[in-house]
Amino acid sequence: MSELRPRHHHPSSPHRNGGGRGDVRLDIRSESTDSSTNFNYAKYGKKKRLKKQRRFSLYVAFIAVCLVYLAFIAWSGSKGGHSKPSAGVNSSLRQYYNKDPQQHKRPANPYHRLGHHPVQPKKYKDITKTPQTVNLNDLIKSIASKKEYLENHAKYDGKSADYGGIEYQLLQNGFPREIHTNESAAFDNSVASTDDKTTRQKNLSEKIKNVKGNYPEYILSDGGMMPMKQKVEDASYRELLHYYDDDNVEVFKRLNDGKTEEPRACRGAEFEKFYFPTCNNFHEIDLGRPYDDPEEMPKPRAENQLAKVRYLDHGYYRDVWIVEDNPWIWPTQYIKEKDNKPKEALGVIDEKGTADLIPKAYRTMVLKTLRYQHKLNEDSFGEIQLEAIIMERMTKSPRIMDLYGHCGFSVSAELVPIEFEERVVPGEGMFTLKEVEERNKNGLRPYNTFTAEEKLGFALEMAESIADLHGYEDGIIVHDDVQLCQWMTTPDGRLKLGDFNRATIMTWDEINGSYCKFANGNAFGNYRAPEEFAAINLDEQIDTFSFCNNIYALITGLWNFYDTDDDGEVHKKLIGGDLAFVDPRWKDRSYEERKLVELLPKCWAYDPDERISIFDAVKYLRQAIDVKPKHKILDNN
Repeated sequence: MSELRPRHHHPSSPHRNGGGRGDVRLDIRSESTDSSTNFNYAKYGKKKRLKKQRRFSLYVAFIAVCLVYLAFIAWSGSKGGHSKPSAGVNSSLRQYYNKDPQQHKRPANPYHRLGHHPVQPKKYKDITKTPQTVNLNDLIKSIASKKEYLENHAKYDGKSADYGGIEYQLLQNGFPREIHTNESAAFDNSVASTDDKTTRQKNLSEKIKNVKGNYPEYILSDGGMMPMKQKVEDASYRELLHYYDDDNVEVFKRLNDGKTEEPRACRGAEFEKFYFPTCNNFHEIDLGRPYDDPEEMPKPRAENQLAKVRYLDHGYYRDVWIVEDNPWIWPTQYIKEKDNKPKEALGVIDEKGTADLIPKAYRTMVLKTLRYQHKLNEDSFGEIQLEAIIMERMTKSPRIMDLYGHCGFSVSAELVPIEFEERVVPGEGMFTLKEVEERNKNGLRPYNTFTAEEKLGFALEMAESIADLHGYEDGIIVHDDVQLCQWMTTPDGRLKLGDFNRATIMTWDEINGSYCKFANGNAFGNYRAPEEFAAINLDEQIDTFSFCNNIYALITGLWNFYDTDDDGEVHKKLIGGDLAFVDPRWKDRSYEERKLVELLPKCWAYDPDERISIFDAVKYLRQAIDVKPKHKILDNN
C-alpha cells in the first residue's frame, strides 16, 4: 500500500528516497506569450497562397512524369511484338546452363554443409521462382543406396564400429584432458593412454602441483567434485571465469573495496529463482468494470459477481486498485462492519476513505499494476518479480505484508489501510529554521501527536521488520528503499513493511567466504546513506542509515533536512558527513525520546563498517523498553 499516493513531499523532489530505479524528475514550466504582439496577417496569407501554388505545381509535374513513363513502357512492348515473348528467354536460359557449371558457382562457404550454389542472371530472377522439376530416377537411386547401407550396418558394436571406413575410437582414451598453463597444450594427443586410473591421476597431480596459474584442482567431497580452496584462491580472474561455468555465479575482478585487484565469485541465492506466478487468478479480475456506465450497459451488473473493483490511487510506478469481495461471501462478518468503523480521527489526509476501508479490510485486497507511461521492459519485470519472490518468502513474518498473487507486471497483496507516514510527518514536514526555533522557544513541541511510548514502540516495530529481511536464513535481503511510506498500519495498530521492487538479494563470495557487496545505480532524494552516492560496494548497512532517518521523523515530526528543498545541496551535505540537526533538549524531554536520540549517531556513522547493525538496534530498543524506569525524567506530552 505504499503506492497509494505519489511520494513527493516538496515541489522539487518526486520522492524522498529517490523512488525506484531510474526515477526521472519532471520540471514543467509554462511559457507566457505577449498577446499585444503585432502580427502581419496580409503577409501571412500571401505566403500561404504561394505554398499552395508550389504544391499544385509539384502534383502536376509528378503526374506528367508518370504518364511519360507509362507511354514509354507501352511503346517498348509494341516494338518487340506479341508473338511468343517467352521463347527468347527460355532459349537464353538453355544457352546459359549449357555452359560450364563451374563458372556459375557462388564462392565456397566453409561453414555451409550443402556446398556451392549456381548463380543465375539477375534478369531471370523472376522465372526461377517457379517450381523446379524433380528427377525421380535420381531419387529412387538415392533411396536404394540408403537402404543397402542400412542393411550392411544393421549390427555393430560401439568398440569396433566402422562408419564409412572411419575407425571409431573412444576419445577419452586417445585424448586425455590435462590442465596446463599453456592453453594450446590442453589436449595432448601424445600422452599414451593407460588402464591404470590411479597411476594416471597421480601423474596428473604431480604435473600441475604448485604451478601458479593452473585451473583449480578438484577433490572428492560429499557433494561431488569440489575445488580445493587453496587452489581457487590462487586462481586468476580468467581462470575463475572458465571454472565457474554457472549462470548463477558472477565473477568480478576486484574485491568488495572496489580497488584490490583480486577476483571474487559471487553466487546468487537459491530462493531468488523461486518464482510462483498465479496468472489465472488475475485473469478473473475485470479492471474495466469501474468505468462501465450503468445507463448505457445493455444488461445490468450481475449482483452475484464475486468481487468489485475500483481504482484507488497511484504512486510513481504503479496504479493501485481495490478488489473487494461482495458481502454475501462473508455473511457473518459483514453484519459487524458498521460497529468496526473507527470512532476517532486517524490523523491521515483521507480520513473518510480510510475509515471506509478499515472495516472491509478482511475481505479486500490491493492490486498493483504498472502505469501506462512506463515501458514494459525486462528491468521493470525483474523488479516486480523480485518483489513477489521476497514477499512470498517472507510470508511467515507478521511484520511483512502478505502476498496474495503475482502475474507479469502486477502484484496482489493484503490491504493495510492506514498510512503511517502521514501520521508521523503531518503536512509537508518542511519549515525554515526560524519557524522551528519560534515554535520551540518555550519548549520542544513535536509536529506529530504520538506519545513518547508510542514513538519507542513504533521504532522497535520498524527495526524488527528490517531485521526479518537482513536475518533471513537463506540469504540477506536488503530493502534498499527504507522510508516512512513503506510502512502501513493495520486496523489493530501494527506496522507492516512492503514495497520491495528496489530490494536486493545479496550474493555469496565463494572465494573469500563472505557476502558480496553490490551496486544499485545513482541515488536520488535526501534519505540515502552517504555511500549510496558512490553507487558501488554497498551492503545491508544502507538500510540501517535510512532507518534512523525514520527515527528522527518520529521524534520531531519533521524530515531530516527540513529546512531545504534542494536535493543537490542535501547530497553534498551527506557526502561531506553533515547530518541533520538534533536539538539536545530532546534528551531531557522523556526517557523514551532520550533513548531514541542516543540511537541516532550509532546508525548514522559515516563508515558502514562502524555503523550499528539492525540486529544491534533491535536489541538496544528492546532493552530500552524492558528496563524503562518507573519515573520518567520529564514528559511534556
